[in-house]
Amino acid sequence: MRVVIMLVALSIAVAGPASAQVEDSKSTVTVVAGVGKTFDDEGSLGRGWLVGGSIDRLIFGTTRAELTLERLTHSRDVTYFASSGNTIIAGASLVHRFGRRAAQPYLFAGLTVGHHSGTNRFLDQAVSLSSTDMGLRFGTGVAIRVGRRFELSPELRMNGFIIDNDADPAMLPSFGVRLGLRL
Repeated sequence: MRVVIMLVALSIAVAGPASAQVEDSKSTVTVVAGVGKTFDDEGSLGRGWLVGGSIDRLIFGTTRAELTLERLTHSRDVTYFASSGNTIIAGASLVHRFGRRAAQPYLFAGLTVGHHSGTNRFLDQAVSLSSTDMGLRFGTGVAIRVGRRFELSPELRMNGFIIDNDADPAMLPSFGVRLGLRL
């Protein structure tokens, strides 16, 4: 976690002294890779890999509308409990970037829907799970220009779901690095 905080702090520090104003792109298409953790209402279901993509569109000023599709896996195995599975996450967010420099810190918030499938085992009893839940998402990151057409964005993201079953994923924090193509 300290590494993530240091990366975000360093990126924000770089954003201040950057003096060149850059031309805003109208849209960005990104791919993301990272790590995340899946929690139900009682604790961790495990850690796993995050992969996905997004597209955004400038709507006014430095505010963008973004659509994302991601997959987060999870796995945990301790003596008495095991869990494995994956969650497909779709989201729609408003993203507000601060400034028009080569490094732009940003915040976002929006709506999310997640489809989870997996298996939980407690002692010797395994249960298959499948659910689809709605929720909210929010996060922060820094979009750093790399040349004319690309940007690199370390990002912290939180997806929270309204669940009916206490074994369903309720919260999915993640850290990813996005590589974006500016259109």
